[in-house]
Amino acid sequence: MKNLSDFLIVILLLILSFSCQSQKDELVVNRAEYKDQLKGFWLGGCIANWTGLPTENARTDFPFFTDDDFGPGKFDYVLDQDPWGADDDTDIEYVYQHAMEKFNTYLLTGEQISTVWQDHIGLPQLWVSNLSALGQMQNGAIPHATSLPENNPMWDMIDAQLTTEIFGAFTPGRPDVALDVAHLPIRTTAYLHSEWASEFYIIMHSLVATVDQSLSHKDQVFWLAEQARMRVPDWSYIADMYDFVKAAYRANPDKDNWELTRDEVAQRYQHTVTAGYKYKYPWDSGINFAASMVSLFYGEGDYKKTIRIGCMCGWDSDNPTSTWGGLLGLLYGHEGLQAHFNKTDFSDDYNIARTRFNMPIPLDNFTDMAERGVGIIDDIVVGAMGGSIEGDHWIIPKAATGIEVSEVPETLVPWETIEDNDPRWIFKGFESFENNWNASGATLAFGYENCKAEITFTGTALQYYAYRSPKGGKVNITLDGISYGEFSLENHASEHGQHYVKIFEKLDLIPGSHTLIIQGDENSSEKTIDMLSVIK
Repeated sequence: MKNLSDFLIVILLLILSFSCQSQKDELVVNRAEYKDQLKGFWLGGCIANWTGLPTENARTDFPFFTDDDFGPGKFDYVLDQDPWGADDDTDIEYVYQHAMEKFNTYLLTGEQISTVWQDHIGLPQLWVSNLSALGQMQNGAIPHATSLPENNPMWDMIDAQLTTEIFGAFTPGRPDVALDVAHLPIRTTAYLHSEWASEFYIIMHSLVATVDQSLSHKDQVFWLAEQARMRVPDWSYIADMYDFVKAAYRANPDKDNWELTRDEVAQRYQHTVTAGYKYKYPWDSGINFAASMVSLFYGEGDYKKTIRIGCMCGWDSDNPTSTWGGLLGLLYGHEGLQAHFNKTDFSDDYNIARTRFNMPIPLDNFTDMAERGVGIIDDIVVGAMGGSIEGDHWIIPKAATGIEVSEVPETLVPWETIEDNDPRWIFKGFESFENNWNASGATLAFGYENCKAEITFTGTALQYYAYRSPKGGKVNITLDGISYGEFSLENHASEHGQHYVKIFEKLDLIPGSHTLIIQGDENSSEKTIDMLSVIK
């Protein structure tokens, strides 16, 4: 009898041991609670987006804004929009969610991405790499080709950092799955450094479901960032930016003086070439990632503080701010944001029709968006994670390995930009105009009948990019005295035209000096020069 009792005790201990081990190997997430977190993701992103928009590109160099510029009667939190207006910081994520619903898949193909982009995304609410990718898709290209530097001269801009965070929110606790699901959406517009910056944010969103609830928001957010840093190879300037800002924050005895580190970021990365990063535009992936690290560390997990710093930090300030608004909204949940602002009457409505067209629900709401998001996560948990749904909980197997560093070897992208307002151009009938925000560097050169542009440059490869539209005419290209024929700048894909269209390229130039002539036809139709891309 004693032997039988001992045997039963051993069996019971084995069962308990196996049960404990199973619990360690699984993540259990309450679906109803996570729905509230998804609502917080959308509300938090919108508050931050609209709080940041008034300072977007308003200060892109010294003197920057400071905390003294924020508060009642100055720049302040935007809390009472009704409905919340869509903007490019939230609307493309919305389109991606719609695509996953429309095609009933969490792994979108390049063809599916191209379809929804052309059906719903376009000018005038589109810029830089997003705009370049759309034009390519309209002309038949499929992601990921749309992000390659030889096709997209804006590959290193911020775009994917503000259009793909939702894939982390849709993959709770499994950043490995998040990176798989997000890969093609990221590679629609981003490559290399900008790709890793986007992955950094996605990993943080994915791991929100795993944070230690006994920690402060500050410690939770810092832990999320440390996990995401593991993905970025040390040779990338994204890694350098994270490491530098983190060290600067730790060394600063005054944790309210975030402006000191922001100014150091400007000196190190905007006014100096550092870690291979050469500043081009206020909407660069790099400078805005560095700025986002300033608001992340000095914000210390506090939503209001993080958003305030993000808005005042400079450059493309609404974009990093929106990313952290979404992340902290996901962390706090909708109810948590209400408590944080002591406000229970936030609008639930979201006007996607403000920026994106032909959507099946032009005026949506966060509650329904979150409910549909839970349905997408159901599919991902079962289909991609090998998990299950038990009652109102997701049972998610933990990843077999930790976050792995990208194994891409150190890579130098050789293409450099010559803008249409570069002093080397000799214009006869062309003129470069500023405040063309959809064009490269926000400048675009226009010419009409018999216009002519000439430039001498040094390099081994050349690409000529222009704006094409229904009003476009024709240009003749001559390079080093050889005529390459006539090229049309007319296009009817959209009434708004196409930006960043590659009109001509020559990839086998002899090293040395070369002269390009762009000659307009005799008609009064529109001819344009946006930029050249060259390999020196």
